[in-house]
Formats: sequence, structure tokens, C-alpha cells
Amino acid sequence: MHISTSTLLLVSSGLLGQSEASRPPKNPQECCNLLNQKFQGQGKVIMQSHPNYAGLNVHWLAASQLSPTCIFSPKTARDVSKAVALFSNYRCVFAIRGGSHMPNKGFSSTNNGVLVSLRDLNEISYNRHQHTVKVGAGNRWTNVYDHLDPKGVAVVGARDADVGVSGFLLGGGISFLSNKYGWAADNVVEYEVVLANGDIVHANKYQHVDLMGCLRGGSSNFGIVTSFTLKTYNIYAHAAGPVRYNASYVPQLFAPLYNYIATGQDADPNFHIIPNFIKNPGQPHRAIFITFYTKEVDLSNPPAVMKPWVDGSIPSYNNSLVNRTGVGSLPKYFAGTGGASLPFRSQWHVTSVLADEQLFRTIHALWLNVSAPFEASIPGFSNSLAMQPIGRKYIHTTNTAPGRNVLGIKRPLVIVSANIYWDNESDDATMNTFLLDLFAQIKAAAAAVGKLAGYEYLNYGAITQDPISSYGNDNLIRLRWAKRRYDPCNVFGTLVEGGYKIPGAHVDPLRCRFHH
Repeated sequence: MHISTSTLLLVSSGLLGQSEASRPPKNPQECCNLLNQKFQGQGKVIMQSHPNYAGLNVHWLAASQLSPTCIFSPKTARDVSKAVALFSNYRCVFAIRGGSHMPNKGFSSTNNGVLVSLRDLNEISYNRHQHTVKVGAGNRWTNVYDHLDPKGVAVVGARDADVGVSGFLLGGGISFLSNKYGWAADNVVEYEVVLANGDIVHANKYQHVDLMGCLRGGSSNFGIVTSFTLKTYNIYAHAAGPVRYNASYVPQLFAPLYNYIATGQDADPNFHIIPNFIKNPGQPHRAIFITFYTKEVDLSNPPAVMKPWVDGSIPSYNNSLVNRTGVGSLPKYFAGTGGASLPFRSQWHVTSVLADEQLFRTIHALWLNVSAPFEASIPGFSNSLAMQPIGRKYIHTTNTAPGRNVLGIKRPLVIVSANIYWDNESDDATMNTFLLDLFAQIKAAAAAVGKLAGYEYLNYGAITQDPISSYGNDNLIRLRWAKRRYDPCNVFGTLVEGGYKIPGAHVDPLRCRFHH
């Protein structure tokens, strides 16, 4: 068989690409020195000895804070482009931080490389003619709400204003407006993305549509998104707030909750609810149902979908449901620390089920029973369980948004998640075992009645979980193909520490190129 010279060259260059991609990472201090040389005198590279290092390195959760070799704080997409090209060419380990609002250690920092802090990518530019707002990836949602609320418009953003824009949108994003407008990610009309080779591309309905779809749930696997252009909606006055129930009335909540999920959320998509069950040290368990209606409401005669929660048929206490102005009002109420580092330790875990009233009761009982032994033995132990419905509007928006997200949800389901908190590092392993045991029992109970859905919401995932695998084989194929096209050297799968990676993604030796 005759093998052409061009084929030999292609193969040899592919092998070179494979070889280059498999080189060991460069010493992180050398990487920081190279970065400092490239941005010399611009104040964008912060070494550990710099007085601003500690402030830039603060993590939402103190227990998850690491010590990067240096911190890079870009101000433009071009800055990011230069840095990422350098990281790729010299094989520098790096981490990416937006809001760092996740407890998983190492997901937004590193002990052995460069931390890219997006904090100074803080543009917010509203276009009232196009009904869009361009939001820099370093913003927290509180900044976005502060900018838009006075204008009487809203975006499909986070329900806690302290959450970072970037991670929230790249994981899918559930909003108080999602029952009306779907996933937050499906309300992005354009992503500005820096790829591994330093190219800056714009993914929208006209170009890079495949990348656009994969960014709707695919996390940080394709590049660093430097800005998001979001749809805006004319929502200002609305009714919102938490409704609280003590333990004796919690059993009465499951029937109306099931009825709402089965029919109410589709009949009136203006309403959104977060059913939370809470257990704090030394206190009886209770429920807090966080409610939101996109219009002002006569609370003495509320819409039918709201009545079970406000008509007094199930007695509540400290009912804070009121008419408000500015969609950021309730998210800012829940923001709490305003970006300060919290002192306790935390883990999350997530699964999903199909709606079933008896299953809801079973899950709640399991949560109480499995938690009980730790309430006295683990200092600072507190625990919450949420059951959040994902209705048909999410699926409709997925089917109509350009690019189609990769989440793989084809029928309504309920996201079941737990957040736990405790005081001491010595209890970390015990708490991890507790969550694994709790969710093994929840999934077994759901599977036993044919109600295990399988989807895992990435933004609530534990460090031990693999939520991208739950998106289904068709979407995994899409993600791998986009990976080959946009990150053929798998820079964001190998050099970026932490985060959920695409299963089965690898270096494409025929496309991977480095240039020194």
C-alpha cells in the first residue's frame, strides 16, 4: 500500500500533538513568573507575598479555600486570551473562579497553580431596544439585580444574590422566573468565550451553535466564558417570601406539594416554589417554603396556585410573603454574607425523582431517620432537604432555545438535594458517609416504585458525583464532539483543576497543536 507524504506529515504532526499534550505540567512558580512577565506593571498578577493576595483569595466557604501559587485578575477578554494561550503552550495548571459559591474543595481554586479570578470582568450593559443585558462573568447576581431593578426589568438569575453569574449559568441555573422562562442557561443569547488556544469566539444562534448548546450545562469544559448576554423581561412588582411551618404541620404539606407539581405549575407558570425542610441543632425539624409570583397579588384573595400556602388551611408562622418591587429583592434577602467567607464546613448532594406524594413522604422520613444519630454527636450539625420541581416549561424552553442544552431532561421531575453543615474537620469523613448513605436510601426508595429519574443537577453536586454522566448518551456524544472541535488538547479537562469533566473526553492527536 502506498502512503502519501501528506498522510505521513499529518500522522507525524498528530503524534507530535499527542506528545506535546502529554508533557508534564510546568512548575507553577515558573508559570507565575511567565505570566508576570507578560502582564508586567499592570497589577493583574498577584503573588503570594502581595498585600492584596489574601483578599483576592477569599472563598465563600473558608474550609474550601486553597493557596494558589499566584492569582491572575484579568480585566478584559483579551487579557484572558493571552493568559490561556500561555497556560496551554507551557502546560500550566490553573483554576477558574467566578463566585466560588460551591463547597467542593478545589472546584474554584488550586494549591499548585494559577488561580484565574474573574472578579474584574464586571461589565453590566443593558440594551433596552434588544431587551438584553451583557454581563461580565465576574459579577455576582446582586450586581446584576442592582443594575436592572431600577429599570423595572429582570433576568432569569440566581435565587441567592451572592451566587456568581458564571458557574450558575454554566450549570443550568434555576431561578425564581424559571417556571415561566425555563433554565437560566436557556435565556443566554450569546456567550463570549476564550478557547484553549487563546481565540475569542462568540457563541450564539448564528455561529458556534454547537458550542452554545454545550455551554448550557457543560460547565467550564470548553473555555473561559468572559461574558453572557441575557434576555431581559419586564417584571418589577411581584409577591415573594418564605412561608414557615412547624413540625406538626409538615405532614400536611405533601398533598398540596404533589398537586402543585402535577398540575399547578403548568396551569400558572407565574408561581415558583422552593420546598425546604430544615433541621438545626437542638430544634424540632420544620419546613420553609420559599414562594415567588411574578405579579403583585391580593394576599387576601391570592391566585389558586398560591392558596394552599397562604390561605391558612395549613397554619404557618413568620410568614414573610409580601408584595415587593425589584426581582432582586428576595435573592438579596437570602444573600447573607455578601461574599464574606463562612466559618463552617459543608457538603451537598443531589439526585432526582418523578413526582409522587407517597415517595415525598418516604424521602422526608428517610432524611429525618438517617440524620437523627448525628444531631447530638456532630458539633454544629445542621441539615436541609429540598424538593424542587422541574416542569414542562423548562423542557419547552430547552426544545426551542438555539443550540439546545445538554441536560437531557425529557419529562418533568423533582430535584432532591441536601445541604449539610458542621464545625470540625475531623468529622468530614463521617459527614461524607452520611450523605452517601442518605442518598443511596433515597435512590433505592425511588427505584423501588419506579420513580428514580436519574438526572443530577450539576450546581448542587457533591465532589464524589459525576453529574455530566447523567445527561444521557446522546448529550455525552455532543459534548465529546464539541470538545474535539473547541479544546482538542483537552486543556480544560487536564490543566484546569477541579470541576466536573466530560466522561470519555481525550486529546485529539490530529487537531492538538501547541506553539512556543
